[in-house]
This record gives sequence, C-alpha cells and structure tokens, in this order.
Amino acid sequence: MHFTRLTLVVCLMALLVCTTTSVSAPDADAQRVERNFVIAGTPGPTIPAISASDLRVTPGKLSVSFGWGSHDLEAITVVPPGFGPFPLAVVSHGNPRKGARGRLRLRGLLPVAKDFARRGYTAVVFARRGFGKSTGSVDEGLSPHTTWSYAKAGRTAAEDYAAVIEAMAARPEIDGSRVIAAGQSGGGFAVTALASKPPAGLVGVVSLSGGRGSPQSYRNHNEEALVGAFAEFGTTARVPALWLYSMTDRFFWPEFVDRMVTAYAKGGAPVRLDRVGPLWFAGDGHALVRPGGRELWRPRITAFLRAIGAPNWEADPGDAAVVISRPPEGLHRRRHGWWRNYLGRANHKAFAVAEDGLRARHVNSRNTPEVAREAALRNCESKGDTCRIVSVDGRMVP
Repeated sequence: MHFTRLTLVVCLMALLVCTTTSVSAPDADAQRVERNFVIAGTPGPTIPAISASDLRVTPGKLSVSFGWGSHDLEAITVVPPGFGPFPLAVVSHGNPRKGARGRLRLRGLLPVAKDFARRGYTAVVFARRGFGKSTGSVDEGLSPHTTWSYAKAGRTAAEDYAAVIEAMAARPEIDGSRVIAAGQSGGGFAVTALASKPPAGLVGVVSLSGGRGSPQSYRNHNEEALVGAFAEFGTTARVPALWLYSMTDRFFWPEFVDRMVTAYAKGGAPVRLDRVGPLWFAGDGHALVRPGGRELWRPRITAFLRAIGAPNWEADPGDAAVVISRPPEGLHRRRHGWWRNYLGRANHKAFAVAEDGLRARHVNSRNTPEVAREAALRNCESKGDTCRIVSVDGRMVP
C-alpha cells in the first residue's frame, strides 16, 4: 500500500494546524524482509536510557594508522557518563559532490551518534580521508563504472572504518569486543563492505539509505555494477546487517533495493531490510537519517540491536519526535516546504526570511547557534534583501 500524493498533503497540513506539536510520522508503507538473519539466543546487556544532557560531546581529530601511513581524521566523540569500558559505535557520512567535500559537516550525523551514546556506547562520527578536515585524498571514485570500481570504492571507505575501530579499541575505556558500524548513503555502502571483511569485535552494521550513485543527479551511474558489488560483499559477509530505506528514496527506490538485497543475501550474508514510508519534512526519502526521520529509524535500530544481542537501552526514552511549529508569519506558502525541511534537519540551525516572504534561507549543522544565525542571515541577504531571523535550533525567535 502506498501513500497517494493527496493523502501525504493532507497529513502534512494536519501537522501544521497547531502552533507546536510532536511529529508522529506516518508509516503505513513499512515493510520488513529478512534473509539469512538469525535472532540471537542470548539477550544483550541493557541500561536505562541516558539523558542527552549527560553526554560529553568532543570535536577534534583522531589519529589512525593504515599500515602504510597514518592520517588525522576529523571526528566528534560522544561519551556517556561513567568510566567504561563502553561498547563502541562508529558512524560516517555519504559522498558529497567533489566541490563540497571540504565543507562536509559532521554535526549532521550527531543525532545518530547521540542515540548510540544514550544506549551506553562511546560513539564516534568521523570524516573519511579527504573529506571535511581529514587529511589524505579521496580514493572512493567510480571510474570506470564497473562492479570492480564500485567494490573497490566500498572497500576503500571500509578501510577508514577499520582504522577508526582499531584506534578506538586500543583505548582502555573502550570494549573492543562489541562494535557497531553505521553509515549514511556512501557510508552505508562502506559498512556493508566492512561486514565482508570485518575487523575484530564488529558485531553488527547499520546502513541508512546505503549505496553509491551520482551526487550530481538522482540516478546511479551503473545499477548492475552496484548490484554486483553487493553480491561480491555478500559472499563473505557474516556480520548481521540492518538496511534502512524510505519508499520515497530517489537514489535507491524499492525495486532497486530489492535487487541489491537479493544479490547481497544470495551468498549467505545475514541482512534485515526495514523499509519505511514517506518523510514529513522532505520529498526525497534519502534524507531518512536526519532528526526528522528519527521516529522511523530509532525503533528499528533498537529492534536490530536487541535481535543480535548487542548492548541496548532497556526501553526507548520516547523523545524521538521532532517538535514542529507553524510556518512563521509572513513566510509565503510556496516556502512552507522549506520550513518543514529546516525543522527536520540537525542542530545547530537557523531560518531567515526576507520582507516579501518569498526569499528565505536556512542552514544547519553549524558549530554554534550564533554561527548558524549569522550564516542564515548572510545567505538570505546576499541578493540585497533585508531579512530577519525567525527561528534558531527549531525554536521561534520573537
């Protein structure tokens, strides 16, 4: 069963009736498929959910070794209270277009890392070689676009995950025998490659909208080559995997995902595929990883960790919903979709509106609210308009 366009519009209009409300994302299209997936016989350890305010969030660099040399990778570490040893969760990003690689902002994945940290994990969000402020050059290209090039790109990105896991597992406060690797888009493809050649201690991988394609357009360069790479990974992957996709993902639509998961599982790889419906804040389901999609991905990660016997919280704390507000006064109705998109994004963020209500700009994943405010105002006024800030970090500004 699929949402019609009219149904989706009605649902979104209903969400905006009140001044503020908690989002309860429709999930009528949710589906689960399991291949070679075996539920653990022994439950994993659980703890009460940790408050987000008790987490220690530290940005910086992580020195890692690749055998032939070392690199400093940009990273944000999220640590729960206490002294450990803590299980480990490592999280990485997709593949932005070439000109945007240096502008990558890790804060966009901080909500995923915090979710793991609230379960008792030390979580690390990191930028792979050549992305963000990490040293080295990007070697995850897809030219020529063959199964070999896709598989090589995935394995190269997986090397960064393995290096981060090795560096973190050497620390006394880390339990290196219980590691989860998670990734978004190209990062999801990388953790799938990692599962085919797992480092010590890897017990599960989570792929959010995982795959590789063209960052310049909503298409894949070579569908068969990507499917072939998944088939190659699946011949040796025996670490349980969770694949999460929205039905409205424009890069990896349902029929395409069906082919990928079938190819991956054919060689014996254990995988659980969870598909969810449309997103309330974005027409493209590839944005599932954002906080606006947290109500969809959080319970499925919880169920996966429970199924594989990995560390988890005793119960969902129930605060996954993003609070949304009515569009600010004066914002043209043609820009209401921009407002929803802003609300579904990661902090720190700000929304600016011009006097005519048509010109508006929003930014997200900045290091501080002040930086977000300045960036949104500067972008909005770049064409000479007079603009005002109407919201910072999702809260209305008087």
